[in-house]
Amino acid sequence: MSTPPSNTRYGVLYVDDELKALQYFREAFEDDFIIFTASNAWDGYQILVDHKDKIGLLLTDQRMPGESGVELMEKARQLNPNIVRILVTAYAEYQTAVDAVNSGHAFRYLHKPWDPEELSAALNHGLQYYQTIVEREELLVRKASTVRQSMMSDRVASMGILAEGLNHHVRNALTVIRAFIELAPQKLAEEVTGHQPHDDSFWHGWQSQALSQMDRIQTLLSHLSAASHAKRVPRTDFVHLLDILSDSINKYSDALTSRGIDVSVEVDKDLPGLVVNKERFQQLWHLILTQALIDLKEGDSLSIEASHSSVTGKPEQIVFRVRDDADWPDRERTSNVFDPFFVRSGQPNEFGVNMMACFVIVHLHGGTIEAYPIEPVGLELEIQIPIEPPSHIESEAEFFKVLSDHEERWRYRESPQELAVAS
Repeated sequence: MSTPPSNTRYGVLYVDDELKALQYFREAFEDDFIIFTASNAWDGYQILVDHKDKIGLLLTDQRMPGESGVELMEKARQLNPNIVRILVTAYAEYQTAVDAVNSGHAFRYLHKPWDPEELSAALNHGLQYYQTIVEREELLVRKASTVRQSMMSDRVASMGILAEGLNHHVRNALTVIRAFIELAPQKLAEEVTGHQPHDDSFWHGWQSQALSQMDRIQTLLSHLSAASHAKRVPRTDFVHLLDILSDSINKYSDALTSRGIDVSVEVDKDLPGLVVNKERFQQLWHLILTQALIDLKEGDSLSIEASHSSVTGKPEQIVFRVRDDADWPDRERTSNVFDPFFVRSGQPNEFGVNMMACFVIVHLHGGTIEAYPIEPVGLELEIQIPIEPPSHIESEAEFFKVLSDHEERWRYRESPQELAVAS
């Protein structure tokens, strides 16, 4: 058996109503390619649906009972616009094949009976072409993600500079103000010849509110400072998700119960552990629960789900889904939830910094966090965090070198000889 080429990451589907042709095709090429076969267009399309991400090339006879090869290729194109489509025709159907190629239905056409060497070269070329397209699209997605993360990192860095300045200067001022407010009742009593103020409840109520606001502003500054403290955090702590969630929910249970907010957790007990920065990871869930107390009203609910995600070619991840059933403001984009100046609850005395801090914590763990609206009401946070820190973080120079190499391959995509040279 010969060694399969590198492009066998994707398979070939051959559709022909001649069973002997299917058998001969499989015997001739099964050592070199992943082969799928079908004896009619209907069965062929069902195979494409079932194996959409595994098939890169469709080879089909034109004249078959039921739908023709061209009709099947059009349905395949709608299912997967990138799939390479090759039409096999008899000489009498030459014009049909030419029209199929010219209209974009087919990548190329071959005559029956096909020559094994010619067909092998066509399959190799087609699969290399398909893989180039897929890799190019993946790179463009990564490029867009890199740009987005870079923009967000710049934004966070700018916020960090502001936070550090506020943290240094404003905190000193608040210390003086706090001392003045704490001494004001005693000073006032002394100045009125030892008699208590006429409206004692007013002064103490005002003092309590003022002190509470001082605490809130100091908490805000602490969160801003912690959220933007570093570009990367050490990840050396092995944790079990259920332990972290249990501790966090227990910490907030009294506040959640008093507010009438129901919290449910659905986590597989066999879920693998995570290697994280434990302090930051705990802070993530504390911030989420703190924000729930701000956004949700009595009778609302919050659910937390977690699942294991393992996709070929990507790092293993834990995917978290945090859902609530509170109203979402009309005409507001859900991405605004990560804006430190956006307040979902509509309370002007609240701050939105908690969710910005969540974004930063997830980002520093190499993960992503997105927000989606739920119909008819509610919000879902989808958080993806790699189970283990990446062994290698791709540099910007490495990324753009790969991108440049694939752009060069893209230029030579039409010729098998030139494609082989560019590879």
